[in-house]
Amino acid sequence: MFCMSHSLRPLLPNSPNPPRVDLLSQTQHRAKRVATTAACEACRKRKSKCTAERPRCSVCVERQTPCEYTTLPTETHLKAQKRKLTDLEIRCEAYEDLFGILRSRSNEETAQVLQRLRTGEDALTIVKAVQDGDLLLQLALKPDIRFRYEFPYIREMPAHLSRWKNPYLQSILFEKTGIHSPQSPMYLESLRSVMDESHKMYLVPYHTVELVDPRISSMSVSSWTTVSSDNTMLRVLLQIYFVFEYPFHPFFHKDMFLEDMLVGRRRFCSPLLVNAILGAAWHGYTRMKNRAEYWLPDNIGYRFLAEARRLFDLDQTNPTITTVQAAAIIHMTCIHNGIDEISWFYLYKSLEMAHNLSLFSPSLNEGKEWQVVAGTTAWCLFNWQTLATFHTFQPPIMKEPPTRPLPDLDEASEYFGEIWVKYPLGREPIPIHNGLVFRAICQLRVIMNEITILSFDHPRSFNRMPLNSAIEFRSRLLAWYEDLPEPLHARNAAIPSHLKLHIHYHILLISLFEPFVKMDYIHAEASPKTIVGNSKACFETLMRVYYLRHGYESLDTALIQSLHLLGFSALRDISSADKGSTTHEAIRSTLMLCAKGLWDQGQNYYMSEAVFRLFKQSMSMEDALLFKEITEIEDSDGQLDHMAREIRSRWPIGIFSMADDCADRTLEHFIRWWKQQAKVANGPFMELDDSNVILPRFAQRYGTLT
Repeated sequence: MFCMSHSLRPLLPNSPNPPRVDLLSQTQHRAKRVATTAACEACRKRKSKCTAERPRCSVCVERQTPCEYTTLPTETHLKAQKRKLTDLEIRCEAYEDLFGILRSRSNEETAQVLQRLRTGEDALTIVKAVQDGDLLLQLALKPDIRFRYEFPYIREMPAHLSRWKNPYLQSILFEKTGIHSPQSPMYLESLRSVMDESHKMYLVPYHTVELVDPRISSMSVSSWTTVSSDNTMLRVLLQIYFVFEYPFHPFFHKDMFLEDMLVGRRRFCSPLLVNAILGAAWHGYTRMKNRAEYWLPDNIGYRFLAEARRLFDLDQTNPTITTVQAAAIIHMTCIHNGIDEISWFYLYKSLEMAHNLSLFSPSLNEGKEWQVVAGTTAWCLFNWQTLATFHTFQPPIMKEPPTRPLPDLDEASEYFGEIWVKYPLGREPIPIHNGLVFRAICQLRVIMNEITILSFDHPRSFNRMPLNSAIEFRSRLLAWYEDLPEPLHARNAAIPSHLKLHIHYHILLISLFEPFVKMDYIHAEASPKTIVGNSKACFETLMRVYYLRHGYESLDTALIQSLHLLGFSALRDISSADKGSTTHEAIRSTLMLCAKGLWDQGQNYYMSEAVFRLFKQSMSMEDALLFKEITEIEDSDGQLDHMAREIRSRWPIGIFSMADDCADRTLEHFIRWWKQQAKVANGPFMELDDSNVILPRFAQRYGTLT
């Protein structure tokens, strides 16, 4: 017992001042260590407890040693190791991809890659630039890999369209769209078996083509603009312009332009013209979702257009032919953005400068190249001013067409230049008959210009011509139609530029004879009512066939005009159809199609979205809900205040002619009306503060304001 007591540690006597409980709890609290996500490298080496503050932990501050972290603030060391391994794998893949590029690409591309390596760029950046370039081309020129589109509401072609003399229902294109093409790689592979490459234009949407022009792939476009140095993107924009916009509005000669651009010569190419082209092409650059918002300074399209306008201000004191061409392109871009106050200035300046440069008439001692370029520009200016004044109900600016002769039919392709494209899995490129299309457009516009002269002495002052005169014009139009070259016949028309020729032909016939329908005019040769009814059926058929094969998403500025004419015509017709009848449902199908088309084009140009909003607002509530249900397009009013602030368009909406009245039916007016109506609907009753506001004819959703 004694021995056991000696083995224990002796106890000290109790302290006269025991520790306070609150101090003890604080000491215990301080001693508790909070776990850290990852220690710094210095603490890890000396195996000390790291407090993990950043940029320096308290231990390293106390010891006065460097404090570094190899992890991110929220990472553990294990997660950091996994991240580094992933980064290393990406770098290895980049070097493998770079080796594949050097081994498989052309000598020219390989030389460019080596040049970038020698300037110090890393492999990952170079590979990404090459891959993005390939992807951008696919996204820009092929917005949707599909081979047949379906109508959004009723899948079949309306039966009433077959009751008229309608050659487009027997066209090759419509026959081929009747074959349901599976959206699968198997169908794409089946294109390899198509022996005739030109037959693919009936089987595949036009937006899947690739422009074939070696000059574009090898040129430094960035040397012509200060806006961007990304040659990959700039080349894609050039291809977009030549594939989608140029075939119907060739304000310049493509081949002469590209030849001078390639060698740096400034006779038929200039920084002004290049920036104007890039600004217009940007609206078709589908990779950018905000491409239609032209007012945003961060939008590269805004910067291209601003740069073009700046250069135009410098060049207009001593204009050249490229100044004329660029002014016309700027005008078209602005007018489709809905800013007429700016756009018409550029058209008038373009025509004035063209006249001063004697573009509309040949002069002595002109070289062959100048004759070709001047002829192309002169006729395109004439064509566009005819179209613009005809649809805005104004006297034409030019009373006579250019005196420069058009080439013969067999020389048109060589004269105006051809555009060669290759379809998916194509073995060789095919022409789109660019020269034939442009020659036919010129001939049609001559007749249209003469009709406009007789119809309008002053802006929006309509003169109804004698019926005999209209019949004579119809005879000339029929002769033009029957003399179209074989690739452009109703039976053979395939791609958008071909179809638009026929669309414009029937719109012209409708506009010409609509003023006589309600007057009950009778003529031995033709009935105005029959002519209008037949052309409306053909017009709708063409628009539907266009959609079935090509869709409405790709850039096509002409679609805005055609869609609102067809859509508002359907709005007028549906009010007189028995609800629930076959006719009523067919017209609803047309409404849904036009609304979807205006929305799709609104992703490219803001004016089309404004027309879409107005068109949807003019539908009945039931039709508007149906559209939302079948398309799943959001139901926003689209920033009405912003729309009213941005749109300054005097373009008439929804009417083929001014046969009924001379009311203000412009887009700008309708948006003003809509804004006024919204004020009344969302607030206490108030009088409309604009006495000039006339209610739109087709506003079905709301009753007349009182």
